[in-house]
Formats: sequence, structure tokens, C-alpha cells
Amino acid sequence: MTENVYYAENRKKRKKINWMNIILLVLFGCYLSMQIYLINANSIDTVKAGEGYINDSIITQGIVCREESVLVRGQGGVVDYLAENGERVSKGYHLADVYPSNSDLENIFLLRNRQSMLDDIVQAESYLTNSSVDMTTTKKELTGQLTGLAVLSDTENYSDVNEKLAELTLSLNKIGVATGRTTDFSAASAQLKSEIAATKEQISRPINSLYSSYTGYFMQTADGYENIATVDYFMNSSYEEGSNIINQVSVYYPDENSYGKIITDYKWNICLYLDKDQCDGLKEGKTIQISTNVGSNEFTKASVKSIIDKGSKNLVVIQCTTMTKQSASVRITDCEILFKQYTGIKIPKSAVRFDSDQNMGVFINFSNIVKFKKITPIYEDDNYMIVPIERSENNQLKLYDSIIVKGRNLYDGKYL
Repeated sequence: MTENVYYAENRKKRKKINWMNIILLVLFGCYLSMQIYLINANSIDTVKAGEGYINDSIITQGIVCREESVLVRGQGGVVDYLAENGERVSKGYHLADVYPSNSDLENIFLLRNRQSMLDDIVQAESYLTNSSVDMTTTKKELTGQLTGLAVLSDTENYSDVNEKLAELTLSLNKIGVATGRTTDFSAASAQLKSEIAATKEQISRPINSLYSSYTGYFMQTADGYENIATVDYFMNSSYEEGSNIINQVSVYYPDENSYGKIITDYKWNICLYLDKDQCDGLKEGKTIQISTNVGSNEFTKASVKSIIDKGSKNLVVIQCTTMTKQSASVRITDCEILFKQYTGIKIPKSAVRFDSDQNMGVFINFSNIVKFKKITPIYEDDNYMIVPIERSENNQLKLYDSIIVKGRNLYDGKYL
């Protein structure tokens, strides 16, 4: 009987519910949900109004055509280049030597490295007695050399890496002299002279010496397109034949015995195909700007040499009279034909809004208050607009305004 009474009392206790706690939890949940909603409702994404540009241009693929002659050597041996890539040379210039084996080249590179180190030591020795070291300048040079070396470490340009290391070594030696930590280079100098003498003995005599047959710009490689990439070829070929070359369906390879080429004329051309309507702004003789490094915003003055109907497309030949390392080495490439460049404040089109009077503008965040500013674009593409930097009644945006590109329920005067 006692057990039954105890059980009944426990059941009554379990049925008691603390409604106050539940109400507080519900209210807290409502408050939390409201805060989340308000945060999301008032959240915005902004970008700073900055200067930029949009190009009125055509980007397409083309092939660079140059006046160039391939240099061919006899069979056998390995080439040690004495002329730099892109160097201007005259007829009869000593371009390279040919050695029996790769080990000879390895020893030649080692010899040059050790000779460069010795030259640096000789120069550093001169600071012991004859010169003073400008520590401020030297430290700046050292910082620049370390930065340059870090950038080059991700490339395979070993000659530039070795050159930067030599500059770095000289700077360290100069600092050592200036701080008194280095007072004698004789041991290092003797060691290098010994290594230079030993390395020289391991290098065979060259089996051939190569000289330029032309005056022009020397390039250390040929690509196989030298005889096919000509203006005459493309002018006399069908669109299908020419486009197969530009699209690399038809591929050419260099002579295995070639060791470079000479570009014999500073003028160069680029051949490309455009739709008929793309040629509306082009005519023969028109001066334009062209870039073979799309996205760099670096353009070279050029002129339209020819526009030839090739059926579904027009062949456009553009001529440039400025030879650069880029134009001397590139062959099939994307290129940009620039008609006009518009500069000003560049804004994303996703930020554009219209007020109740259908005025075009953008919302900005001004001290956590939304403000509407009118804009008058001078040019636009698919994603961006350019508006003038000069402000006016219909162009109220200014540099460094925080443009709202994303937000909900935006209106002029709203508090964020």
C-alpha cells in the first residue's frame, strides 16, 4: 500500500512542467531569429570606387610574321651561345661555338660562374683601401636582389638566377668590408683561381665556330614556322588553310640542325581572321594600337596593311615598326586590337540602380547610411561601366566612395 502511494506521488511530480522556462526559451529563440534576420537584411557588400579603364577593342588569335633567316650548323656537337637572345648583331658576328659534348658545356658554365665570383671578389677588395661603401644604398640593393632571387626561384631561367646570385654575393662582400668582418680575400681569391685553372683544362677545343650571315636580331631558337609564317603565304591561302595554322591543326617543326635565326627587318606583321562586322572600324592605312600580351595594357602603334575577303572571314594584316623581345619571340598568340581606351571610375554593372525618377546611379555606404548617387557612364562592356572622375549634377560618384554591390531593401537614407 505504501509503495502505491509513493508511486502515485512521483507521477504527479513528473507531470509538473515549468512553463516559465519554456516561455523564456521561445522568446529567446524569437529574439535570436529576429537578430539573424536583421543582420541578413542589412548585410551589404561594397567595393571602393577606383580608377580603371575599359578597352574598346577586339581580342583574337593571330600569327606573327617576320623577315627571318634560319641558321643551320653542321651535324654533331653542342652549341655554346656567345650572343644574347634578341641581341642586335651585324654580319660576321661571332654567335656561338660548337663543342664535342655536354660535359664541355657544363664546364664552360662552371668556368663563367667562377670567373664572375672572382671578378666580384676583386671589386670587393678595392673597397678595402680605395673606396667607401654607401651602406644605405648597398642595403637597398641587397633587398632588391633577394626579392628578385625569390621571384626567379619559381622559373627555369638559370642564367638570370646565376646573375642575381653574383650581384648578391658582391653586396654581401661590400657589407662585410664596411662592417670590418671581412678584411682579407686572398684565400677565397686563390681558391677560385685554382678552380678556374682546373676547369679550363677539362674543356675541349671547339669543333666549330658559328658566325652570322646577316645583320639583324639574333634569336637562339627556330620554331619551324619561318618559311610558312609570311604575309604572302596567308594572302594567297584560303581561310581554311590559314586558320589551320593559327589554330595549330597544321603544325611545323624546326630543322634539327638549326641553332637559331636572324630577324633581318625591324618591321613585323600579324595576320588574323575577323568576322565581316568586326572590320567595320578598320580600313587599310588606319593607325591603331596592338598588343601581343593581352591583359598587360601595353600597346604598340601599328597600321592596317591589308584587309582581304576570304569568304566567311576577312584576313587582316597589321604592320608594326617597333621590334621588341616579345614581338621577336612570339609566334601564334592572342592579340588585342585597340580602337579607344576609356578611363575614369570603373564600377561593376551589378551595382547599378535606378531611383523613382528613373535616374541611373549607385548606392553608397556613407557612415552606415545608404545614399543614392547619380552616374552617367561614358562607356561599358558586359560587366563594367566607366564614369567620369569629374563630378557634376548627373555624375555624383567620387573616388573612394564605398559602392554597394549587394544588399537588400536598399533605399536612399536607410540606416545600416
